[in-house]
Amino acid sequence: MGIVRKQSIISSLITYAGFVIGAINVLWLFPHFVGNSGLGLTRVLLDVSLFFSTACTLGSVPIAFKFFPFYQSYLPPEKNDLHLITFSLCFLGCLLFIIIMPHLKPLIIRKFGEHSPLFVDYFDLIYPFTIIIAFFNLLEAYAWSLKKTVLSNAMKELVFRVLTSLFIIAFALKWISFSHFIHLYSYVYLLPVLILVMVLWSSGKIKLNFSISSVTRRLKGKIITFGSFIFLGSLLNIISRTNDTIIIASKAKGGLVDAAVFSIATYLITIMEVPQRSLVSITTPFIAEAWHKRDVKKIDEIYKKTALNLLIVGLAIFGLVLLNIDDAVKFLGPAYEPIKVIVLYMGIAKIIDLGTGMNSQILFLSKFWKIDFFTQILLVVVSIPLNYWLTSSYGVIGPAFGNLIALTTYNTVRFIFLWKFFKLQPFTVQNLKAALLALACFALVYLIPNTGHIYLNVFIRSAVFLLLYGFAILKFKASDDITGLVETAKAKFRW
Repeated sequence: MGIVRKQSIISSLITYAGFVIGAINVLWLFPHFVGNSGLGLTRVLLDVSLFFSTACTLGSVPIAFKFFPFYQSYLPPEKNDLHLITFSLCFLGCLLFIIIMPHLKPLIIRKFGEHSPLFVDYFDLIYPFTIIIAFFNLLEAYAWSLKKTVLSNAMKELVFRVLTSLFIIAFALKWISFSHFIHLYSYVYLLPVLILVMVLWSSGKIKLNFSISSVTRRLKGKIITFGSFIFLGSLLNIISRTNDTIIIASKAKGGLVDAAVFSIATYLITIMEVPQRSLVSITTPFIAEAWHKRDVKKIDEIYKKTALNLLIVGLAIFGLVLLNIDDAVKFLGPAYEPIKVIVLYMGIAKIIDLGTGMNSQILFLSKFWKIDFFTQILLVVVSIPLNYWLTSSYGVIGPAFGNLIALTTYNTVRFIFLWKFFKLQPFTVQNLKAALLALACFALVYLIPNTGHIYLNVFIRSAVFLLLYGFAILKFKASDDITGLVETAKAKFRW
């Protein structure tokens, strides 16, 4: 776990730096200079493009994850034709998208025209946004497989947000118009794509071989079956993750403004995903290798350690967000009052998701990978009708409760399958210990009286909670990884 721990720390630091910049963008730059409608527009453009970009990959991303270890084991880079296969699939998907999308445009305009007309005005920017993200996703898969996760995370989490900040500042200074800003935003992933292409090509391990290899002849049936199922599963997953914002923009009375409110609440909870994103990118190739070697013991170790560490960090962030949510609303204004309830529901859902660990990666890389597909269907079947009905009934708060129900159901089913087929489960007594310590520290800090000053409140509550919780985790040795990390730091700096 040494490599996992080291890369996880570096990736988490990069990702958190990106989230700090993102917080400045979402909580200050967008509301003050671009406006709520502008924020809602960028959010909807991104979510719609994420959905279509997943469709454009035609399964090439999971194929790269699953089969790259096999090709790398049996073929030298110059004879490896997996790269050509996956890039050809992605290119074909983008071509089909360009052909089919004009026929879907009238339907989309009818759905969004009443509540979100600004989205209709900039609808055509979905084309470049979608195609660029599709190729970025495929390049990211190869970066993960080559264990260049720090680079890919820097491109996705840091460069994306820095460029967004620069675009907003240029608009605030009136160097560019609103239209220019939105156009630049739709190309924001282009620079990361170019950087990944140069780095991966210069590594010498990514070559384009135009002849069919013996490995492809042997595995083509499995590649087609696996790619088809996991592609559909990935498509369903992205639908489940983006349908709430899209439904709000098309169904809620506030349209893009309500989408902006929901986006800010979502962003506060998304901070909890930072360690998960880092660990997913780092542990995926290790899980793939472990399944290749049938090393279930290694998978069990990764499963338990990642679930515990994700839970500890997730509880710390959720505690910070809840303790400061009232002051966040004061800073943003009364229009953002609904984020209190949204953050509560979505935070609980995210704790459940984090606490069940790398169940998705373990399932889809195993011989029972079809279960991943069927659970994705379950998530979509539960979440879309719930979100649609709850948005109609309760407005912007509805999808938050819908996500809680859907994610709880989804992770419960995955937990049952992993236990039944592999006797794998992520929980130990340490998980319960971490949760109880977080709850106790939160209760103590919640009793601190309000000073009347937003920034002072945030500083005092955040500092006291982190110190208390951090001390408790170390004192009661809730995590061997965290304790070991602190001991290593003490020895290095001679504390």
